[in-house]
Amino acid sequence: MNAYLEVVLRTLLSITVLLFLARLDGAKQISQLTFYDYIVGISAGSIAANLCIELDVNIWHCLIAIALFMLSSLVLSLLTTKSILMRRMLTGSPVTLMNDGKIMYDGLKRSHLDINDLLRELRVSGYFDPSDVNCAIMETNGTVSVMPKAASRPAASLEQGLALPEDSLPANVIIDGKMMRGNIGASGVTERQLTEKLEEQYSGPIADIALATLDGDGNLRVYLKEKNPSSRNTLQ
Repeated sequence: MNAYLEVVLRTLLSITVLLFLARLDGAKQISQLTFYDYIVGISAGSIAANLCIELDVNIWHCLIAIALFMLSSLVLSLLTTKSILMRRMLTGSPVTLMNDGKIMYDGLKRSHLDINDLLRELRVSGYFDPSDVNCAIMETNGTVSVMPKAASRPAASLEQGLALPEDSLPANVIIDGKMMRGNIGASGVTERQLTEKLEEQYSGPIADIALATLDGDGNLRVYLKEKNPSSRNTLQ
């Protein structure tokens, strides 16, 4: 057979098989991607690529390998729906990043996130000021769910018919226990002024501060590194 024609036929065959198995696995493969689903996707794609261009590779060997990878994902999905223990082992549990307005530093470490990552996820959810957030949870698929405080929910303001002033973007003046001198200068205060504001509401070491923000009205908000094991997330 002509080599070019064989490549075309192998490619069409691999596409057909992948589409069929992906449909069999369901939409969860895309919408709720787990760590194992990620591994399966990469592995099946690599095998399919070899099937297309490596003409010396046996077609049936590749198809069997792809099918086993894709079907194993389906089997594990069925197991996680039947067993909570398997669900915890294979997909993990949600991790609390903020609780009751406090930054859960242990949760950040477990999720391999830093303060800047948390702030980015909050901004993506529409919350530029961490003080507006009551809880933030890292879901098992890597997304962050945010529950705002009652006073910060848009519906509350609309229901009351209030015209609220626009808030200024808060400056992150302390991150991970370190002074952000550039942000401090841009916020219009000196380090001495910031230290004085900090001493008014916090007497501990700066190293224990996960985040401190300063808004345009000069209001300083401090978030400590919460490390109490009892505050760890209990969601399953």
